[in-house]
Amino acid sequence: MNLYCIPYAGCSARVYDSWQRHLPERVTVLPMELPGRGARCVVEPIDELAPLLADLSQQLDLTSPYVLFGHSYGAVLAFELAKLLRAKGDPEPAALLVSASRAPRLLGADADTHRLSDAELTKRLAELGGTPQELLENEELMEIYLPVIRADYRILGEYGTGTPGTVGCPVVAFYGDADDEADLASVEEWANYTDSSFGVEKIHGDHFFLHAAESELVAAVEAVCTKGELS
Repeated sequence: MNLYCIPYAGCSARVYDSWQRHLPERVTVLPMELPGRGARCVVEPIDELAPLLADLSQQLDLTSPYVLFGHSYGAVLAFELAKLLRAKGDPEPAALLVSASRAPRLLGADADTHRLSDAELTKRLAELGGTPQELLENEELMEIYLPVIRADYRILGEYGTGTPGTVGCPVVAFYGDADDEADLASVEEWANYTDSSFGVEKIHGDHFFLHAAESELVAAVEAVCTKGELS
């Protein structure tokens, strides 16, 4: 089972580098790096959804069983990628795993974030957490980083309240029990975006439980990936 993982806004896919050591050999972690960060830092960031989905789809091996995982902004991309594959008649994922994300129709809060000034955007990132303080305080690095995060937030802003449509695969939503950004009620709304089964898993932590509760989250993801019906 291939496990494709999409990071949150502004983040490199290297955030998933440690996952493989927590998983059995039968599950292969394949982080999906977005343009402008990590190993693709010299590539221009993409700030429109359609070309970004085209970019991500090229990273998939559709000849093998796979699961899509996305955290926060990455969950939205994973959902839209699964929808695109379904529309094209390509093999869908065995499951879609959405983490720390409100359901699409509830995603209007970040509509104007990409329009903030550099100083305002930096302050907003500090308030959200998830961005290392040493990065926020380094002006040279922020000159590189801000266009990346703006590209992500522009996509979220233009996404608005979400696009209609459903996926045909099971959806499992993970939420942090101390997450003010995506609480249980907003996560449960994902049930309306699949024509298959839906489940919710609680993880201890705030919006960035991806870091603080990594072993707990990966164990929950493994349980989904190794279920008999997905193998």
